[in-house]
Amino acid sequence: MLIFLGFLSNMVIFAPPKYLRMQTQHHILIIDAVHEILLHKLAAYKVVYAPDIELDQLGAKLRDVSVLILRSKLFFSKEWIDKAPKLKYIGRLGSGMDNIDVNYAESKGIKCQNAPEGNSNAVAEQTLGMLLSLLSNIPRASAEIADGHWNRTSNQGVELRNLTVGIIGFGHVGSRLAELLAPFGCQILAYDRFIAGFGGESVREVSLKELQMLADVVTLHVPLNEFSDEMINHSFITTMKKPFYLLNLSRGRVVKIFDVINGLERKKIMGVGLDVLPNEKLETFTQKEQSEISYLIDNKSVILTPHIAGLTKDSYQHLSVILGDKLRIWLKSYPFVN
Repeated sequence: MLIFLGFLSNMVIFAPPKYLRMQTQHHILIIDAVHEILLHKLAAYKVVYAPDIELDQLGAKLRDVSVLILRSKLFFSKEWIDKAPKLKYIGRLGSGMDNIDVNYAESKGIKCQNAPEGNSNAVAEQTLGMLLSLLSNIPRASAEIADGHWNRTSNQGVELRNLTVGIIGFGHVGSRLAELLAPFGCQILAYDRFIAGFGGESVREVSLKELQMLADVVTLHVPLNEFSDEMINHSFITTMKKPFYLLNLSRGRVVKIFDVINGLERKKIMGVGLDVLPNEKLETFTQKEQSEISYLIDNKSVILTPHIAGLTKDSYQHLSVILGDKLRIWLKSYPFVN
């Protein structure tokens, strides 16, 4: 049961009934928009729901917080963590953890969790949609019709069932994508730096070198870390044996945009689907970044979307369900100690 206490600077405070308060002293702060189901799951706890909170207000609100839930409002750095002396848990309503200083948080005894299960199907479905669109020249043909041209032969596509798809990163998204690809009859290769033994009837586990030798399509589903930062660069592209299609629905910095443009110009890359960019704040673009995105926008073999692959109505709810359940398990195991 939730009891509404009132509005304070665009924040809504929910508190548990009096008979629950002695056992539920955790103070939970949510600073991004969440599905209401998460608030229902946390009804037994004091929750401050402040999706519109400004950063200059956040420091003061963190002093008494033991649980913080966020999506992408900010990079929760060492400086922010130090402003929250009672913080015991950080929940990321999404798959990536690259906007949280996890190492520092864990060194302070703070539990960090995310919900990669929540939007894996959404990302996998958009990956498949982008791939099919590129193979059938849908964006190019649509743009040409808008310009008054009806070109059939030049927009002849290729069929997925005759291609080899290389998945880099075989976590929740990569494995779900493999399931979606299997009915098409294409050969599916997968490489993951950190896990092994996942190969099966429809997926062949390979080394990165083998993937580069065989793949017609490379699709990226990796976290951003020291190994994946700009892993798709001139060297990677040159090492690919065949011209290939490239899809990135992971993190923008996994791909070096300048080198991808060079690959397009050299016809080493036949098509590109990007849901993410190294810099997603368009108003802050340097002249170089503006030049690069202008090239991509004008290239009819490129599909760009604004980091929406994991943002469906379904995943918006499912993320709250997944993280809410994880948090409730943690709360029951770690009662508040002042």
